[in-house]
Amino acid sequence: MVLSLTACSPDGDTSAASPAPAASSPAPTPSPTASRVVIKPARPAAMDDDGPAGAEAAARYFLELDSYMQATGDTTEWEAMSHQSCEFCAKRRDQARKIAERGDSFDGGHTAATILHTYQQDAPTGIWPIDVQTEEGSSRIMTSTGDVLWEQSAVRSQFRVEVARRDDAWVIVGVADKPKD
Repeated sequence: MVLSLTACSPDGDTSAASPAPAASSPAPTPSPTASRVVIKPARPAAMDDDGPAGAEAAARYFLELDSYMQATGDTTEWEAMSHQSCEFCAKRRDQARKIAERGDSFDGGHTAATILHTYQQDAPTGIWPIDVQTEEGSSRIMTSTGDVLWEQSAVRSQFRVEVARRDDAWVIVGVADKPKD
């Protein structure tokens, strides 16, 4: 989707504005626009726990890390927490890389995650299934010239996140829509 902006006067007239009279002094040099600040979410101390509290903290942190990754292209921590079988993880990582490679920008999308339910750990696999609700702010992807490639209004979603331990660290095995009860 591409949006175009048209200047209009207070009375709604969209005709071209008349040029400004020539100034006797040089036009002021525009000041640079403020760069946007993207803050990486803090890794919760609860992730040091190797039980359900740690699994919950890892699930929340991972989902909240997504908008930072999309905005910065920094996939390092996302990849470290992603199991090779996690399709969701790979798709989000690939999107972040594509945005960065093309020189596009990702704005918005701040995500807050809330744990809905943590199930018993699956003994054979060691996986903790966790239902999580996310509140994601509106977001958009723009080209370097300012064209909007994609945008989304704020959205609430529910996921089933599968979390396990690998080499004494939390790993996301899978993220899918939460099954309907």
